[in-house]
Amino acid sequence: MAFCQAQAQETRGKKLVVIDIETKVPMRGVIVSTKTGYRDTTNWRGICHVPTEFDTLTVYKHNYIPERLIAKEMKDTTALIPSGSAISEVTVWGKNNINKNVREGLADQPLPNPSNAAITYSFDFANIIDRRGRRDKKHLKSVRRKFQEMDVTGDPIVDAYNRAIEEKRLEAEKKEKEETQVKKEE
Repeated sequence: MAFCQAQAQETRGKKLVVIDIETKVPMRGVIVSTKTGYRDTTNWRGICHVPTEFDTLTVYKHNYIPERLIAKEMKDTTALIPSGSAISEVTVWGKNNINKNVREGLADQPLPNPSNAAITYSFDFANIIDRRGRRDKKHLKSVRRKFQEMDVTGDPIVDAYNRAIEEKRLEAEKKEKEETQVKKEE
């Protein structure tokens, strides 16, 4: 009787705990086997016994990726990764209307005024005493007002350029008319 008990303890070997890698919970009913024919199943605490010497240990359960370990890789705990149900390849057909829809949606909305974007309000006691700061603030206010007027009336440089181009065009048309009248008279 003592001989049988000693032999049973000898075959048990090392303890191995098998857990789920996502939940870190011990797994029940995991099959652990070796190439030599040893086979064990984990209990409700995820514990099973493996031989001390083996070539390759296979740990597997339904819906999990099987894990193969060699003796050097063997630790006291191993984790199984859920396999899940996955499709190997997916092909999507369709039109990408996102850019078109965005353009149509933005066309109805007015653009923001960039000249008003930099207006901020703050209070600083040192600004009350600072003469240079007050002068700069007045200058900035007048420059912004002038730019707003230019937005309404137009840029004087661009207006002068457009007037010069228009005058050249009118002179060219006038010369063409004179040349066509001279040709008709001849």
